[in-house]
Amino acid sequence: MLVLVLVSTIAAVMFHRKAVEKGYRSPRFWMYPLIVGNGLLLFATAAKWIASEIAPDQHSPLFKIYGPVVDILAMVLFFLIIGKAWKQIRALPPME
Repeated sequence: MLVLVLVSTIAAVMFHRKAVEKGYRSPRFWMYPLIVGNGLLLFATAAKWIASEIAPDQHSPLFKIYGPVVDILAMVLFFLIIGKAWKQIRALPPME
């Protein structure tokens, strides 16, 4: 899941560059991918921890694939949210 942090850092740099290119200098543009990435990381970690606490048999085949499935779903959700925000940043009019 550290991939999520790495990808969100790269997205933050890209968001910042695009916003500055359009004339916007607010920190909210580069903070958004970091907040979303770290929030999803915490959510995925909490979901896996809660499942391990309430699962009666942690050695079942279903439980073994639960962690990677949660990680993949968190990455997919991250790319959906960031993709929508990237389209919005690209659609911003240039600052005058």
